[in-house]
Amino acid sequence: MPKDIHMLVSMINMKLRDDDMQLSHVLSIYDLDETEFMKRLDENEYFYDESTNQIKTK
Repeated sequence: MPKDIHMLVSMINMKLRDDDMQLSHVLSIYDLDETEFMKRLDENEYFYDESTNQIKTK
């Protein structure tokens, strides 16, 4: 997994978009803990928008 938050967000958003997956499924594929992932997003001014199924900046 990319350590750079921007690369990580880009990769996850690509999977969400291109493979039409839900976030929980993508995270399970990469063996990422959802709580830790959401915390990391928040710490870096990102959030997951369920209505668009995308990670966005705050």
